[in-house]
Amino acid sequence: MQLKSVALENFKALKDIDIEFGKFTVLTGLNSVGKTTLFQSLALMKQSIERNEVTFNDYLLRMGDYKEIVYAHDASLEMRIAPRFEDEAYGESTYEARIRERGIQESFIEGDRHVWRWDSTAPGVIEPYHRVFLSQVAKGYGGGEYLVHDRAEITKAVEGQKLVYDWFTNMLYLSSNRGFTKYSYPLLAGAPTIEDVSKRAGDHSLLEEWLSNLIMYKINEAKRYPGVRNQLEVMQDRLSKIGVNINPYVMGGPSVVMDLDEGGMWVSAVNSGYGVNQSIAAIVLGTLYQPGTLIMIEEPEMHLHPVMQRRIAEILVDIANEGKQVAITCHSDHILRRLNQMVGEGVIAADDVKLYNFKRSETKATFAEEISISDRDTLEAFFEG
Repeated sequence: MQLKSVALENFKALKDIDIEFGKFTVLTGLNSVGKTTLFQSLALMKQSIERNEVTFNDYLLRMGDYKEIVYAHDASLEMRIAPRFEDEAYGESTYEARIRERGIQESFIEGDRHVWRWDSTAPGVIEPYHRVFLSQVAKGYGGGEYLVHDRAEITKAVEGQKLVYDWFTNMLYLSSNRGFTKYSYPLLAGAPTIEDVSKRAGDHSLLEEWLSNLIMYKINEAKRYPGVRNQLEVMQDRLSKIGVNINPYVMGGPSVVMDLDEGGMWVSAVNSGYGVNQSIAAIVLGTLYQPGTLIMIEEPEMHLHPVMQRRIAEILVDIANEGKQVAITCHSDHILRRLNQMVGEGVIAADDVKLYNFKRSETKATFAEEISISDRDTLEAFFEG
């Protein structure tokens, strides 16, 4: 399943916007114009679906209350978040959430036909105001109201809802992170999740521990499934381009350490610079996650030398070419120029790259102007102004 677009209304500075996503999507523009806000809308839905209720403050985001988030702080307005998807077998679908200060309405749409809905403010409803039902219906437990009555049509709708639920489960949102260290690998039957780590550590933000656990899981998995070895080799090759090596060893339990090889001397990545630290997560997770995953990264160029910025652009395009979707916010002319060059070299097609310049209007609302990544003159002029 691939994300085709996201439509938003009254979400922070995004009064009314509809952004198409490609294989590689870049959001650029001056600071505080809404680039991160677009990512936050999807992160909000992810953590709300996982918690079965609209959740403004959790492990991905801490945003305050409804009045802090709604456009112009006008609590009488309704926020709308509507991602549209396309699946080769299932076709096109949209999951729409209309969030109010005291209520939510969910809809599932096949093409242009509404096939399911849930409205917590409908007469006679006794569920909590912000109850979210997508995860429950996707797992076959029911909830809400199906607007189709044929059994086959309901079964198909549930299939589509499960695809969307799984897509949100796999979606990755990487804001700027610092720190990578060694932790013991937990004894889990299956791939570790950040939720597993938080239950043990009491902290939902331990990205570095999750990464260590995930790498060690994949190393162990490769012993049973040789096909995983190639994935690990690709990951190692990409990490080596930023000077990082994996050093798995046993010390009081299976552990994995990310080290830098500096002239033959091993240096712990936990003591390395910000640039390398924040790049590790994007490379590891981008490589290890499955095709169809959306990987959203805030400013992958942060703290990186221009040469390394161009290198990280090349790695992210490689990841996108594996069938994953990469979306970044970006202030770097080095990354945009390298993307332009890779289009010219045929590494990625121009139609697969969506580039948007976010701006504020006179009303303080944000709008997005699409720019062709092939238009070198426009790119050059963009960074001069």
